Order: sequence, then C-alpha cells, then structure tokens
Amino acid sequence: MPSEQTKPQVELRRHLGRPTVFIDGEPHPLPGYNFHRDHVPLFSQHKMGVYLIEPMPAPGDYYCRMFWVGDEVSSAPLAPSEPGLLDLDQQAEYALAHDPNAYLIVRFGTRDPHSWRELHPADYFITEEGETLDTPSFASDLFWEMAARFSAALVKYVEGRDWAHRVLGYANFHYEEGVHPPVAQGWLFDHNPFMLHKWRRFLEGKYDTEETLQKAHGNADLSFANIAIPTDRLRSAMADFTQIAYWQAGADNQDLRDYLELNRDLWHQRFRQLAGAMAGAADRKVLFLHDALKQTMLGWNLLGFFAYESLGRHNSWSPGYPEFMAGSGNIGVAALFDAPGCDGLITPHDYQARGSGGVYEPEGIVDSAILRGKYFCGEMDQRIGGDIGAARDLRELSAIVWRNFATSFTRGFNSYWMHDFTVHNWFEEEPAQQLVRRHIEAIKESIHWPHQTMPGIAMILDDAGVLETSGNGNFLNEAIMWEQKMGLARCGVPHRIYLFEDLELENFPAHRVFYFPNLFHADEERMELLRQKVFRAGNVVVWGPGSGISDGEKIGPESAARLTGFDFEMLPANAARRILLSNFAHPLTHDLDADTTIGGPLPYGPILLPTDGLELGLAWTKGGQNQIGMSLKEFGRGARGVYRGERELGPGDYAALFMAAVPLPANLWRNIARFAGAHVYCESNDIVLANGSMVALHSLKGGVKKLALQKSAKVRDVVANTDYARNATAITFDLQPPETRVFLLES
Repeated sequence: MPSEQTKPQVELRRHLGRPTVFIDGEPHPLPGYNFHRDHVPLFSQHKMGVYLIEPMPAPGDYYCRMFWVGDEVSSAPLAPSEPGLLDLDQQAEYALAHDPNAYLIVRFGTRDPHSWRELHPADYFITEEGETLDTPSFASDLFWEMAARFSAALVKYVEGRDWAHRVLGYANFHYEEGVHPPVAQGWLFDHNPFMLHKWRRFLEGKYDTEETLQKAHGNADLSFANIAIPTDRLRSAMADFTQIAYWQAGADNQDLRDYLELNRDLWHQRFRQLAGAMAGAADRKVLFLHDALKQTMLGWNLLGFFAYESLGRHNSWSPGYPEFMAGSGNIGVAALFDAPGCDGLITPHDYQARGSGGVYEPEGIVDSAILRGKYFCGEMDQRIGGDIGAARDLRELSAIVWRNFATSFTRGFNSYWMHDFTVHNWFEEEPAQQLVRRHIEAIKESIHWPHQTMPGIAMILDDAGVLETSGNGNFLNEAIMWEQKMGLARCGVPHRIYLFEDLELENFPAHRVFYFPNLFHADEERMELLRQKVFRAGNVVVWGPGSGISDGEKIGPESAARLTGFDFEMLPANAARRILLSNFAHPLTHDLDADTTIGGPLPYGPILLPTDGLELGLAWTKGGQNQIGMSLKEFGRGARGVYRGERELGPGDYAALFMAAVPLPANLWRNIARFAGAHVYCESNDIVLANGSMVALHSLKGGVKKLALQKSAKVRDVVANTDYARNATAITFDLQPPETRVFLLES
C-alpha cells in the first residue's frame, strides 16, 4: 500500500565540519539500533533516531526469499517470509509502534537464493583444482544482473509501503560485505569459463597486438586465443614459494598484475551495477550506503584470524596467502565514491584488537569517506561474553563502548548499536541501561559539536601497491593493519588513514607526519603531487621498507632513491629484518630505551638498506653486516618541530625517515610527530583520540593521566555529563582501569 504521508527528503550536507544527514532540511544525529525484536523495547525508551531493519534470512536464501525466486525478481513478494520471523512490514510496524518518531534504514545483502543456484551451476567460482565453490563468479553477468535487479526490487517494495515516510535510506551489504569469499579461502584465480572469456577480452583490450602480449608475459607461444587463467605461485611447494621475492618486476608477475586489474575492473562494474540499480529505484532523495571499500584492511588474512567452526576446522595462518582486498577487486576504489547510488559506507569495525585496551578501527576507509563528504556508519557489533573481543563485565563494556563512540565523534562518523551481539541477561539490568542512555544522549548532543581534523599523523595507502608484489598479504598485515593498532593508536597524537588519491583533494587537511607503508611505485604524476602536498612546510615523511622499489617495470634502488631521496644498496632476497637503535643523540631517539628494536621474523625482500643520511639504527638482517636500517635526511630547511629560522617553511622544506623494518613503536611515533611540529596530547602510550573539540583516553593501565591541550579551553566530562574545568591547558585525572575518559573542549 503506498504511503499516504509525505516521504522525507534526505540529503547529505556538511554540518559543523562533518557529513550529516539532513531530513527535510534539518540535521539529525541519528543514534541507531539494529533491529532485534526482544530488545527494541530497551532501546526505544531512549528515543532512538533510526532502526535498521532487514528481510529475515531464510535457510539457504538469506535475504532474497521474498523477492528473488529462480530466474524471477519482483518488487511484489514471490514467496512468504520465513515462518516465525518478523518480515519487513512487521519489523517496521513494531519499531515505529515503540518509537513513532524514529526513522528506518533497510539493510540487505545480495546472496543468491538456492532456487537460482540450482538453475545456474555454471556461474560459480572454480578453483585451479577444479572445485566449484558456492560463490558466484565476478564474471557471471547473469548473477550480477539479477543481484542488481533484486536490489532495485527491494527498494521499490519499501518505497511503496505505508511506512515509507519513515525510511531515510538503504544499506547494501553486498554478497559478502564487499569482499570475495574464495580469496579468503586462499583461491585468487577463478577458472570459470566465463572468467576465461573475460580474461582474454581484457588482454585484447590492454595489449595492442599478440606480439605485445608475448613480450609482456615473456612467452612467444601466447595468443589471445590460447592464454589461460594463471595459477597461483603462492600455492607452490614450500621450497619454490620461499624463493619468490615479495617485490616483483613487471616481467616476473605480469600474469598476476593483469588478473588483478581484470578483477578490479569487474568489481568496479559490479559495485556500480548495484549502486546504480538502487538509485534508479527511488523517486526521491534517500541515503544509499554500502558495506564495502575496506582499504584499512589491506593485508587482511580473514580465515587466518577467524576460526569458523562451520568450516569444520581451525584455519592456521599461512606464510603465503593472496592479499584479500586486491583479490576482491578493491584497487583504485577512490573512484567509486562518486558512483551514483553511493552516499557512504556502513561497515563493522575490525575484529582484531577490538577488545578492552584495543582500538575501534572501522573496516571501511572511514577518513577518506568523511573527507569526500560521504556518510559513514560504524556497525558496533561490540560483543559480550565469550566472543570476539568481548566485554567480560559491565565495566569493560563501558570502557570499550565509550572508546568506540569517542572514535566516532573525533573522526566525524556515526556508530550504531548492533543487535543481540551486545545483549546478555545482565544487559537488561538498570546499570547497563543507564550506560546506554548516556551513550545515546551524547550522540544526540554531538550534533552541536564542531568537527575539525587536527594536524597529526596521516597514513597514506596505495591500494594498487600489490601490483608490484607477489600478491602475498603478510607484509601489508604488519605494515598497515598492525601499525594502526600498535604504534599509531598509542603515540598520543591523533592519526588518520587515507587513500593516496585523497591527496589530490583541495580540502585535504594539514598533517605533520605522512607515513607511506606501501607506496612501492611513484610515477612523475605522483611525484608532483607529493611535492605539492607532502614534501613541504616542515613535514616529516616516514617511508616503509619498500618505498619506491618499483619503477613499474623493474625492481631496484634507483627508483627508491628517486622517490625517497636516499641512496641504497639492495640485497635481492627475502629475509627477516630488525632495526636496533644506534644513535641516541637525536630528538627522534634521545629518550628511547637502549633495547628498542623494530621489526620481526617475517621474511620479505628484496631488502633496501640506506647508505646515506643520519644513521639512527642498525639493520639486523641477511648477512649480519653493519648496514644502516633507520636513516634520517632533512631537505631544504628541514622539519618544523626543530626549525628556528625566521623565514616561513615552504615547498621543499621537509625531513624524511627511511625504515628498513616495521612496525614502529609508539614512543618513536610520538617523537616523529613532535619533530614534525605536531601537538602531543599524551606521553603515556595509551589510546588517545582527538579532534578540534574533543579529546579522549582509553587504557587498561590505571594511575594519573595527563592530556595536554593545544590552547586554554572550558572542559566538559562527556561520560559523567558534568563540567570539568574552566580555562584549562591540561586535563589531569586518575584513571581506574579499564576506563575511557572523554572530554569536550569549548573555547
């Protein structure tokens, strides 16, 4: 039945510095809860802003049962909803009966129903061993057409309901939350005949002639008609696998590069199909969100971390596994933010190190989304009891969730309560409800809090960097995923994570430190962008072990020197490497312990070792020679934090630090930030979160903590909801662990 009430016009605008949902011209903070029938009454008493409802999954058919049966898709239900579960209409009616002024977001996924799978067994991923998996192939035009039609049909159905006037948007969780399940299982190359056809057509489009193809692949027998889908060298015998260098010249991994580029093109096409279908199905402005674009997770070994009992085994960590995001087509994703039907992202937070004392880092590339004016929802499935990163009691829950919301507030995004993951028997008791009540009050208050990114540390990700490698995900797991959770999160200086393409934006914020963990190749266009945005104004650049190691065709020290400004010797082997600090006379190292060692047992190579600059650390690696492992160079007038001249720092004035090993400890990151002129909020290696109007601290270690402010401010304790101090230049408090303290700063 069509709604007789006027449907809201939903827009995204910047409000006090962050992307905000405007409903009929008014900004809304939208505290949210993912629908669960038993606990809507608990949350509705706090007057939520939005509930997320979804078609109830049926056995084997997940979200599709009502609207997709066999080869038929319709916005009129084709099958009854799952018996015993509330359908969309019932969920909407139930939520609105308890909370009449709330809005709704409809979330769904695009998994194939069994009825379609039985008709189209040829449309699925086939491994190089000939096994057909249960995931549709990226090359199946039919599946993705059906998935797009289903997405549109669901939107049309909802837009015609009598509760549509409370719907402000849709969240597409894709087939498997924006990633490709076979890659998580260790299968990169799809040997489906449909993929073979697209592979050959892709190569015809990329290479002008067969001679060009043969030269690029180093095989005079190749033709567009006979070239096969590659097989994965990471699955070769251990004796062979260990000799494959991590960084690869073009001639040595051209088949991998080409296949990853094909996967990229297919994923971009599929993302745009789904997003465009949704946008075309609504006749008004609404919000379209996607669980996708998880570039902060470069290096993700999904099944090496999780132990899914449904697989019948625990999955050990592999020494060689395909990099998950690139294998899922997630290369060059910055362009997808502008796709019609993409208003933002909605993703869980990373499960690794998410418990008490850890971090709240969304899987999606949140800082890029906010920078580009897109909405971001963090799915806070923060668990309780014997689960992943779970809170074990109410005190831990309070510390964890306040940390989570402080992260959201300081980075400009929203987080919503997940359903029964956050609910155990004691959750229904009044102390827990008091906690939730204050969280929701704070979210509502946050609509009035200005958001400004403070100049701190920027991690800059090149999501095409894997093209210069063997495709192994291990190094990126260390250099990106764990660097976020260890050193950067605990150095007392706020950090943000961006895509390299974000540097092109006029509104890219000022930062003091730029860390490039995987900028393995930089052409002249990229070099010019770096000169304009990074190599200037006293910034400090931190280069990772393989920075610039590829010129796009060959691996070597010449291209690394061109990018970084250091001279190098190169050892052409995979090897573990560590750095022992050797020079404690410099501001970067003077207060660090004598046993400070950087790196670990992970072997990768070739190994770049700087031969010039100021030696700060020795490399412990292959051969055991006394090479430099950590070197500093200053260009122009050098780093901002130690500059004492009268002239303003400008283009060409910066410092660079080359690291032969990662990850870096928090104390070193703090010194780097101070050397670059960044404000240091805290010296105690606790989790610190900050923007222009807020600072927060989370820790498992009790005692007196001090947060230094950039300027005098009136301070309000957000957790206690009380005024804390007037005209304060520092906040000092006694932390009772585990605990998170959150402070609002007003001029």
